[in-house]
Amino acid sequence: MMTRQEVVKTARKLFAEHGYTQTTVERIAREARVSPATVYAQCRGKEGLLRTLMDIWTTSPTVERIIVDSLAPPTGRAKLEVLAEGYFDIRAEAGDIVRIVERAAASSPATREFLDIANQRHIEALETIVRGIAADGDLAEGLSIEDTAKIIYFHFRIPQIDLAVEEFGWGVDRTKKWLFERVAAAILKG
Repeated sequence: MMTRQEVVKTARKLFAEHGYTQTTVERIAREARVSPATVYAQCRGKEGLLRTLMDIWTTSPTVERIIVDSLAPPTGRAKLEVLAEGYFDIRAEAGDIVRIVERAAASSPATREFLDIANQRHIEALETIVRGIAADGDLAEGLSIEDTAKIIYFHFRIPQIDLAVEEFGWGVDRTKKWLFERVAAAILKG
């Protein structure tokens, strides 16, 4: 099991540094100090490694914690505050994986499928949280659960957060506040 973990860790590092397409199984094996056959046998090659990384990102205990914690507060605004904070926790934990998968999807149909699965999981989790906001009576009139989840998804995706934090130079606190206020204005009553 330790070998598999080391191979996944090495692949994550190399995919982030060099890109999915440019990273070979041979290089992963060499840096993880295993044979290429081991990478295929234990991890199902590059596609298997990418799927493992996607699963780390989308099914981590952090994701489940954010969903549960976002449902607990008594108001929609408080639920949204917990969710906004959670996005930055996910970015810290798996932002590199999100970037790897997003970049790889442009040139790899299999990766595009992986990303579609991740995005669907994301939307479904948001719909659960939005149902909680609606149950509190705090959802703006005229918004469906599905549309509200998509509004949140649009604003809080890791690439959007990265754009504001890194490219705009806003930093984490300003970005978090700005995104939260925009989403709150779009989805909450009054």
